[in-house]
Amino acid sequence: MAKENGDSQFGFKDKAKAEETLTLLEEHDMQYRKLTVRGLLGRAKRVLTMTKAEDKIKNIKEAMEVFENWLEENGVGSSNKNSKTDSNDKVETVSGLGFKDKEAAEKTLKILDGRDPDYQKLAVKGLIGSSKRVLSGTKNEDKIKAIKEGVAILEEFLEKFELENRSKLNFAYLAHNIIAAYPKPTNKLVAEFISVYGGRAKGNYKHLRTLYPEDNDSLTWDIVRNQEVKLIKEKIAKNNSKLFNDDGSPTEDHLNLIYWAYSPQTDKVKSYAEKNKSKAEKRKSSAPSSSSSSDSEEEQKQSKKRKS
Repeated sequence: MAKENGDSQFGFKDKAKAEETLTLLEEHDMQYRKLTVRGLLGRAKRVLTMTKAEDKIKNIKEAMEVFENWLEENGVGSSNKNSKTDSNDKVETVSGLGFKDKEAAEKTLKILDGRDPDYQKLAVKGLIGSSKRVLSGTKNEDKIKAIKEGVAILEEFLEKFELENRSKLNFAYLAHNIIAAYPKPTNKLVAEFISVYGGRAKGNYKHLRTLYPEDNDSLTWDIVRNQEVKLIKEKIAKNNSKLFNDDGSPTEDHLNLIYWAYSPQTDKVKSYAEKNKSKAEKRKSSAPSSSSSSDSEEEQKQSKKRKS
């Protein structure tokens, strides 16, 4: 990568340079863009430690903010991760999203349908932000017209999203270790979800966006999970069901929600899971070992022989 100076292709000397860098990166694939932006952020931090001029510090920090916002908009943390971690980030990003024309925007909304509302909002805002940078560097009138038509569809989606307050439909994920503290489910699909969540997804719900159930290659796990949570919530509301039993344990319907990594009472669910885990550990530590049991049995045999 070129050094940070006036002749650099990519840089972070000020906000304008950072925005120019993002525009130039549009022609590259997403993984390359992420790696480049993270690399620039890391170098910018090192440069700040050696810079004393207040105006330069201010300019660099503004450039860093542009990069950090871009990373957040594209569903990636702003930390300067290594290449091993970067390979995992591919799983977090849903492919096929775009804004180049009306068809691309409509396809984007179709791909996002059924996913976590917070992710939908973040993804669409990120695309709109990227479109502005692309438009600033595009001179072809046909392309400009097509992009604006695509962006108009995305902006309309955001307006409806805010108007209908769709964020309230976001089902925040329970950590996998909380779910694992409860009895294993008998339902095959639920059991597979829990296994994938803690296994291939490594406990990171973002990875569920591109992982599929064994018997369904049309809907990813995040969509399947949201559909199941919605159905169970509707059942609980319709029957006016309780969430907890008298002993503090979750009811059957509530437990089914927990299996899908959701609960409207996260703190209570977490507390009960910790108590269960603590009790299990105490039982395990107080249980006699196999060697102790064998010794006890041998002593009993010897005692009988002596009596006889």
